[in-house]
Amino acid sequence: MRLCIIGIGGCGGHLAERFLKNQDVAPLKKSLGEHVSFGGVKGLWLEADVQETENQSFFGSLEKGCYPGFFIPHDVIGSKSKTSKLIVDKYGYDVKKQGFMRQAEFLKAVFEIFEADEEVKRAALSEHESENPILRAAWDKIRGYTTLAAEKGMSGSEMCDGILFIVSFGGGTGTGFVNPITRYIRGERPAYPVFVLGVLTEEGTDPQQRAKEAKRDLGATISLYDLLTKKVGVGVDGVILADNQILVERFGQDYSAIDDFIHQSMIPFVAGRHYPGEDPPSLAMREKFIEGLDRPPILVPCYFRDRRRKDPEGDLVRKALSEGQLFGCDPRRAERAYVFTRGFMNLEEIGKAVARETGLPSDRIEPWRKLGEKGWDEILILLRNPYGEKRGCEVKGNLEYRLHRVIRMALKYMDDPESNLVKDGMPDLTKRALEDYFRGEDGIRERFLEGLKRIEVGEKPFFLEERNVFERSSRGPRPHEAHRGGGEIRDEDLRKLVEAEVKRILTERGL
Repeated sequence: MRLCIIGIGGCGGHLAERFLKNQDVAPLKKSLGEHVSFGGVKGLWLEADVQETENQSFFGSLEKGCYPGFFIPHDVIGSKSKTSKLIVDKYGYDVKKQGFMRQAEFLKAVFEIFEADEEVKRAALSEHESENPILRAAWDKIRGYTTLAAEKGMSGSEMCDGILFIVSFGGGTGTGFVNPITRYIRGERPAYPVFVLGVLTEEGTDPQQRAKEAKRDLGATISLYDLLTKKVGVGVDGVILADNQILVERFGQDYSAIDDFIHQSMIPFVAGRHYPGEDPPSLAMREKFIEGLDRPPILVPCYFRDRRRKDPEGDLVRKALSEGQLFGCDPRRAERAYVFTRGFMNLEEIGKAVARETGLPSDRIEPWRKLGEKGWDEILILLRNPYGEKRGCEVKGNLEYRLHRVIRMALKYMDDPESNLVKDGMPDLTKRALEDYFRGEDGIRERFLEGLKRIEVGEKPFFLEERNVFERSSRGPRPHEAHRGGGEIRDEDLRKLVEAEVKRILTERGL
């Protein structure tokens, strides 16, 4: 599986640079030929803030033909755009504002407006020949590097047959793009492999974003909720978690070293050069990750690298699971293990070592071998959903311990009167939608509380049904609000409205 690396936002850009760095460099730091990334991966950086692109020198502008390049999707909307003015006037969201709003729900809400509001759709189609020009422009740039493209003169072997989005959990730019773009991908090829590598920022104030922990935790929880509640075949195929809290404790606040380590840890996953006869099709690999699931799994990476020596399997597996976790968890709670090795190793011994350390039966362990670097052996184990212990949220080092705290901090921020989740000056339509989204009877506050309870009793998954910001306000009133201000509603009318609402929900969920 050759992946297309898509960094989104600041953190995504820093990490994407590691993956896309040119391997074909002479001693004088000049390329000897075509840009060649490690493993043959290709990709780009999506950013929403022009200033961020000016503060770096690695990515050039894709619009000027540079590679590797950055792309600012909202630039496709002109400053005098009628579509942009309509969204500002009707909803209060300025899609031309540099950096967008740093609210986690901003891009989510904007893309829902493009999807749900017929007036906005018509304006966008008339002006940009697309119902969602921002998203369309982003996908057009990504698509050209994948096997979904129809580029002349480029063979399929040169294209990527999977996508890895890299984002930071806690901001607004990152995860807001992922689900909408994935919907485009599924429209062309439903089984195309799509994964997300998400970095959870450390506790306390983030010196890079200068954002308080509780606010970032709300962004992280909203992001995780959106990614983990899309059904398999609609959303992504797996959410790979890395915890900056663990990495800061290891490297201090040397974020460059942290980025280097995350990149090194993921090399066995993205690297090509499988053992002869052991290169499975990407679709077959994808099926292994989602087998038996109806929602995307959480994948915890565990990595270790050592000098090559005789019989390395047992030691590498043990150290990866005990010392190399990029997100705290109990490996014995994992449903499955996906193992990627580089070096000369024995498949049978790998499986036995993973079984000993995790307690998993052999049919739930999937090992893949790849050729490695001279003198080194390395292993990456992706543990699927390694949580589910009753009261595991009270055990420090467990996945549920960390996420339980993040969700609680998110709720704390939501309940803070100064959090200003629904900003003054927004149109009434948006105010009502946000109030309902955050604090309605089935809003995300209630769903976060339900998630906490499920974590506490060891239920999987802990988030269940997806929730949109404008799912009601843009698609018509609720049944009990349909005749508000217009007299009492008759029982027969109420029955018809309820039946229509139920039919709509069932249709959306494919039932």
